[in-house]
Amino acid sequence: MKNLILLSFVTIFLCACGKDKDQEKITGLETEVLAIHDEVMPKQEEIMSLKSQLSKKIQDIDSLQNVGVSSNTMAEQRIKAVDLNQKLLDADKLMMDWMHEYRGDSAKKLDPKQSILYFEGEREKILLVKQATLKSIQEAKTFLE
Repeated sequence: MKNLILLSFVTIFLCACGKDKDQEKITGLETEVLAIHDEVMPKQEEIMSLKSQLSKKIQDIDSLQNVGVSSNTMAEQRIKAVDLNQKLLDADKLMMDWMHEYRGDSAKKLDPKQSILYFEGEREKILLVKQATLKSIQEAKTFLE
């Protein structure tokens, strides 16, 4: 009987330790995901500013073409500006979609293993958002210089 009680106590203790480690991992992953989001989210204002500058550049090129000024360089610049504008739009949409789909509170209620998988997946998604955001901003800035 003593052995059974001792075995039960050890089993409960080990399970509790495992759950604490899982919970720490979940908390760490969630913190990492939200930190990446918090780093990238302010860049949305920069995206909007760059989109506006690109739109103005496109309008300027269109105005010149409307009065008969035209060249291959201008046509290439217009195509590049439209492409960069779309990349900025795509990066913004990635962030908005990620935010609308993120379900951190619900994920914490899942089985710990499922919760860990969820937050690992979200980390990958938000890293892709970050990459797309930073790349599109850098390309637009370089073009507008």
